[in-house]
Order: sequence, then structure tokens, then C-alpha cells
Amino acid sequence: SSMLNAQGLRIILCATIVFNIAYSENSFCVFTNDPITHPKMYADYPNLWMLDMSNQTNFAFPQSRVLLTHIKLARFHCNNCSVSSIYKQSFSMLPKLTHLELDRNNLSYIDADAFEKNPLLQRVQLVGNNLLKINSEGILRHVTFLSSLNLDWNPGFDINQVQVELPWLLYFSCKHCNTSFVDKSTMKRWQRLGYLYLSDNHIDRVDFDAFLDMPRFKLLNVDRNRGLTNLTIQSKTLLTLSAEGCSLEGILDTSNLKALELLNVRRNYICNIYERGFEKNNNIQKILLDDNLIEKIPEKLLDITLYKLDTLCIDRNPLQPSELLEEFNTKYSSKRLRRGCLNDQNPTKAFEYILPTQNGLALYTKQGNVHVYQEIAKLEHHSQAILYIEEDYFSENSRVSSVILDHNSRYDFPKNQSFLKSKFIKHVSLVNCSISGIYEQTFKKLPNLNSINLKGNMISSLYSATLFNHNPDLESVNLANNLVKLIAINLFEHHQSLRYLNINGNKHLSSKPGNLFLFSPSLETLLCQFCNFVHIDSFMFQGLPNLKHLDLSYNKITILEKNAFSAMIHLKHVDLSNNHLTALGLELHLMKQLDTLCLSGNLKITLEPEYVEEMMKMAHKLRQLDTKCEASTFFQNITELFSFENTTNKPEEKDDPISYENMISSASKVIFRSVQFTIILVQIFYQWLGT
Repeated sequence: SSMLNAQGLRIILCATIVFNIAYSENSFCVFTNDPITHPKMYADYPNLWMLDMSNQTNFAFPQSRVLLTHIKLARFHCNNCSVSSIYKQSFSMLPKLTHLELDRNNLSYIDADAFEKNPLLQRVQLVGNNLLKINSEGILRHVTFLSSLNLDWNPGFDINQVQVELPWLLYFSCKHCNTSFVDKSTMKRWQRLGYLYLSDNHIDRVDFDAFLDMPRFKLLNVDRNRGLTNLTIQSKTLLTLSAEGCSLEGILDTSNLKALELLNVRRNYICNIYERGFEKNNNIQKILLDDNLIEKIPEKLLDITLYKLDTLCIDRNPLQPSELLEEFNTKYSSKRLRRGCLNDQNPTKAFEYILPTQNGLALYTKQGNVHVYQEIAKLEHHSQAILYIEEDYFSENSRVSSVILDHNSRYDFPKNQSFLKSKFIKHVSLVNCSISGIYEQTFKKLPNLNSINLKGNMISSLYSATLFNHNPDLESVNLANNLVKLIAINLFEHHQSLRYLNINGNKHLSSKPGNLFLFSPSLETLLCQFCNFVHIDSFMFQGLPNLKHLDLSYNKITILEKNAFSAMIHLKHVDLSNNHLTALGLELHLMKQLDTLCLSGNLKITLEPEYVEEMMKMAHKLRQLDTKCEASTFFQNITELFSFENTTNKPEEKDDPISYENMISSASKVIFRSVQFTIILVQIFYQWLGT
């Protein structure tokens, strides 16, 4: 207990110095800005245990004499000084020295016998210096009991270039050094080594048996050794293996590491897992496999009895969709194996949330084939089996401006992430896929998108006005042949470049009288064939002031109010063919720009007497409007009816000229008498003009 009390007192006394409490000759720790000017400078401090001279940037060890004489000094620190060499006599009068720290100096030379008089030396820390191989011979003697050696950030240091026997070394670190390989010949000099840190070196080889005869070896860290392609090693005691950010390839095999508890091989090029290898890792707790090239999760991985496993991370791998994933995901979630993974709270990166559980194809940036695409990237896979595309797939490819994913009949937009990310893509086409909805995130990362073609999908609602907020340059949107029932009125309110909207074939899409259908100040073409419009009033299309082309053919329109299109002063083409119109009273004289009006297929149109005189005046214009329709059958039917009525219901007439007034009167009687075909008087007038 007396020893513990002494140590406690020592810590307390050192703490007083840290907080700038004045020290006396009885102090155990001294922090000073005064350089050592003679060996007995601290002779008046017989109990001195630690001396810290850090940040004396002009101080270096004298070459021709002892640095300091003291029989009790155990710790010496001079970080951020200008020490370039440790000479044989430098510490020769410090017999109790146990800890030495010389971080961030200019140290490049240590005499082979520099620690001959320091038999108790346990810890040496020389971080951030210029050591290559200690000295020209690469030899360091008299460090038998050294247990910790830290040489981090000595960028030229190679452990294989030195001959240092360290039989009691437990901890060695040389991060950001110049070691090129690890083999048995080097490790055999460090028999008791437990922890080895060699991250950010130039290692391209670690021998299989390098650690075989090391009974206390617990941890190996070789992170970010870019030349390391294989790491198959054997150890009966290794607990932690970390090789993150290397270039490991092929199959991951841990079968020769029976004591392994933590495995970190993130950010490599591993493509397969030897699942049987984990059968022998009964103590494994964490397996970190993120950011590799693994396409298939081993079916039996979670069937192995790994009672201690609490973390399994396998995100950002090019995993392929599979029916087997459903069972795997269930086990993965029930065991809560995502604990401790990167992006734990970010479902857009979690494989169990984004990867479909059906057999198919997924495309990933890591697969490399993204770079073969030119301006138009056609992803119409031969089996039409694409189920998932990584959002970054085209992000770095400036050549690709169009992406075509047509006829991948099982592809749907992910709910929790963007479809694609690119500043260069302007056109996307996903015709005849299985898209069920567009989400807030879907097109968020395609800021320069001009056109979207989603024809032939299963979209039922465009519920939010912000779905395309991040695509201000949209010019064309095709949503034909979907299941759309609802479109947010202000969906395109701020899209000043939008010209074309195709919503043909959405059989449940309609709008009630008194409701604004859509607001778009720039839209010029609206196609809505085979929709469900019934009653068109003057308010419905008021939000489309710039519309020029309107196609409402093949709807169920029965009522068309006379001022239905009055707000669209630029309207040129209107197609109302194949509807159920029973009355037509459009104010055509107000539609100055109109040059096409298609009415064929409306066989129940009845003349309203109050419009007869007005429609007579428009006969010539109607003639012009109809001739530009694709199917000009409306007036042909009128002609046939008129001929039929004349031959069956009237006596033979002479060939005397008939005045316009008599013709109109006669035609009016025919129209109102006919039960089978009801027609517009002005159309008969048009037929007469054409004969």
C-alpha cells in the first residue's frame, strides 16, 4: 500500500505543475521553458521524476557531453524541439529512465548504444521524425525490456531494415512509415508482441506464417496499405484484424484465425466470403465488410452458430437482388446486427431497406461498366431484370446526358433515396417498368433534368406539389398509360420551361366542374386521351393560359360549356373526338388562334336552336377546322345521312337551283325529324358548300 500511496502522491504533485502551481525542490514533475545548460542543472531537485521541456524549438542534445545527470528521473519529454540526434552519452547518466518522448523533432540518428545505461527503459515515443533505419547499421542494442515503441509518421522508416532484438516488446506502432512487407524473420525478434499498427505504409505482402509463433499476438492493423491484395494469415491468438482501405481481392477466409473477435475489411475489393471460414470463429463479435465487391451474401452465414456476433456490416456492396434475401433480412433484423455499422441511422445506405427481395439485377458504380456509356446510356438489359440502380451510378460520368431504362418490367423507384445523382443527365426514360410512385427524393439529385418519360407504369398519384421542385428546367413529362387519379394542381406552377405534358390513358383521371385541373403558365401541349373527363366548364383549364394543343379525345365528355376554352387565347388545336357530346355551343368566334377542331365520333350531338344562326356564320371555319384532323369522318357521316333522308322521305325534285335559305330550312327539318342521327345544322351547310 505504501507504493500505491507514493504513486498517488506523485500524480498529485505532477498535477499541481500542470495547473501552474509553483514547484519546489521537493517536486516530482517539472515543466520548463528553460533549456538544459549543464548536466547538473536539476541537482537541487533530488525527487525529480518527470522533466518536460517541450516546445523549445531551438533546443538540441549536445554532442560532446551528457545531457543530464539525475539518479531518479524516469520520464523525459521534449516534444516540438529541434533534436536531430541521440548520442551514446546523451542519457548515460539517467539510470532510472523509463519513458522517453521526442515527438515532432528532426530526429534522424540514434546511436546503437544510446540506451546502454538505461536498463529500465520501457516506453519510447518518437512520432513525427525523420528516422530511416535508426543509424547506418540499422542496429539498436540494450533495449531488452522495452515494451512500447511508437515511430508513427517517420515516412522513411522500414521495420525490415533494422536489427533490433525486442524480446519484451508488447506494443509497436509505425503508422505512415515505409514498411513494404511483414514476414516471420522480422516478427521472430518480437516474440511477445501483442499489438502491431502498420497502417498507411507500403505493405504489399504479409506472410501466412508471420505471426504463427507469437503466443501473445492480439491485434494487427494494416489499414490503407493500397498495395496489399491478399491477407491470409494464421494465428491462434489474434483477436482483432483490421485491413480497411487496402486492395484485398478474391475470397475472404478467416478459418485460420480461431480466436478472432473483430474483423474489419471495409473498402477493399473482396468479392466472395468463405462462409465455412466463420464456422471456426466462435468468438467473433464484429464483422465489417462495407464497401467491397460482394455480390452475394452467403446463404448459410447467419445459420452458423455465432452466439457472440453482435455486428455485421455489409452495406455499399454490389449485392444482387435475390429471393433468399428475404429470409436473411428477417434474421439480420431480429438479431439487430446493424448495431455499430456506418450510417446506422441512414436507411438510404442500408441494404435490407433498398435491395429488392426477388431475383434480378442491380447496377453499381463499383462494377466499372458505367464508364463505357456514351451520351445515351441504354440500360435495356437483355433479360429486362434490372431491379436496383445505385444513385451514384452516373454521378462522375459527364458524357451521359440520357438514361433509358425501358422495359425493365420489375423496376420501381426506391422510396428512401434518389433515383440517380448527376449534374449532366437531362433525359430519363423508364417506359413499361413497374414504377408505383414518384417520391420527394426521386429526382432531387438531377437538377438539370429536361424530360421524363414514365409511360406504361403504375403511378397512381402525383400528390405533392414538390415532387419536381429540384428540376426547374423540365420541358417535357410523359405519364401516359399509368393509373393516375390525382395530380396536385400546382405541381408545375414554377416550371417556366414546361411545354409538354402527356397523361393519355389514365382512365381514372378527371376533374369536377368548378375545380382548377392544373396550373402551369408555360404549358403548350396537354394530351389526355382515354381519361375520365365528363363535364368541361370555363374554370377547369383557366390555369393553362399558354396552352396551344389540347387533346381530350376518347373521354366521356357529355357537357362542353360554350366558354370552356375562353381562358386559353393561344389555343390552336382541340381534339374532342370520340366523346359523348350531346350539345355543342362553343364560342368559336372568340377563339382567334384555333385552326383545328376534331369532333368525329360524337354521334349524339344535337343542334340547339338558339345557336343555329351563329353556327351558320361559322360554317366555313368549321370546314377548315375539320380538314386538319387525322380522322375527318364527322362531315362524311353528315353527307350520308342527308342523302338517305332526301331519297326516302321526299318526292323527286327538279334540278332547279336551291337557295341557301331553302337548303338551311330543309336541312333543319331533316335534323329535327331524325331519331337515329342528330346533327348540327351548320354541318349540312358545309356539306352543301362542298358539293
